[in-house]
Amino acid sequence: MLQTKPTEHLTGITIQGDYNDFYDLVESIYSMVGSEQIQGDETLYYGVKNRLLGVCYDIRHAFMGDRDLVLEDNGMNQEIMKWHAQITPTQNVYYSVNILFPEAIFVAASVPQIYPFSSLYYGVRGKRAEMGIAMPYADYVRDKANLDVLCAGIWQALGTVVGDEELEKIIRLQQRIDDDYMHYATQYIDKCNVELLKTQVSKRKDKLRNIAKRIVKKTQAYYNLKDDLEYWAQEYGTSIYDLEDPRIQYPQDIEW
Repeated sequence: MLQTKPTEHLTGITIQGDYNDFYDLVESIYSMVGSEQIQGDETLYYGVKNRLLGVCYDIRHAFMGDRDLVLEDNGMNQEIMKWHAQITPTQNVYYSVNILFPEAIFVAASVPQIYPFSSLYYGVRGKRAEMGIAMPYADYVRDKANLDVLCAGIWQALGTVVGDEELEKIIRLQQRIDDDYMHYATQYIDKCNVELLKTQVSKRKDKLRNIAKRIVKKTQAYYNLKDDLEYWAQEYGTSIYDLEDPRIQYPQDIEW
C-alpha cells in the first residue's frame, strides 16, 4: 500500500510503495485520464489532468528505478523460513519519489472532480466501448479507489505538517466552498511551488497552510493571473496552457 510523508525540509511529500503499488497507480491514472480525453483545450479539466499526468510521470520513473529505492524489513526470519522450507529475502524493495507540496495538494483537491466525467469511459455503454476498446465498469471502481488512496495520502502528509485541526479546517473549507477546477490556470500552482521553495524552512508550516487554503478557495491573485493569461492567449491565438509566466522561475536544485 502507498505510504506518504513530508520531506525533511517540508518541500514536498515522499510517496513510497512497492512495484505493484506504483504500477497499478500509473495504470489507473492513465485509464482515468484517457489520452482521448485530454486532446484539445476545450476539455473541462485539461489543466487538472496534465498535472496529474506530471505526477504520474515521476511515479512511473520511480518503479522503473530512476528515482529512490528503500529497503525495509519484511518480518521474515530463520524460523519462518525453516517452517516453510524456503529461503526468502528478509527485506522488501520499495520505490520512492518526491512531489512538491503545492503540486500534491492541487492533485488531492482537484482530481476527485474528474471522476464523474471519467466514469463515462467505462462499461459496455461507455465512450471507449464505442471505439471498440471497452473497459469494465469494475475497473472504474478500482481506478477511482487507487486515486483516492493517493489523494488521502497527500492530505495525511499535509496534516502531519500543519496539524490535524488545521487540516480539518482546510478540508471543511473545500467542502463548503466547493470551488471548481474547470479550465484551471495551473500556472498558479507553479507560482505556489516557487513561493514555497523561496520560504525559509522554519516558516514553511505557516506557508503551506496558506497555500492549501488558496488552492481550495481561489483568491483574487489567481483570477488576476488567469486574466493575464487569457489576454495573452487571445493575443497569440493559443491556449493558456501553452503560455509560461516569465516571473515564475524554478531553482536549478531543490533541497527536499
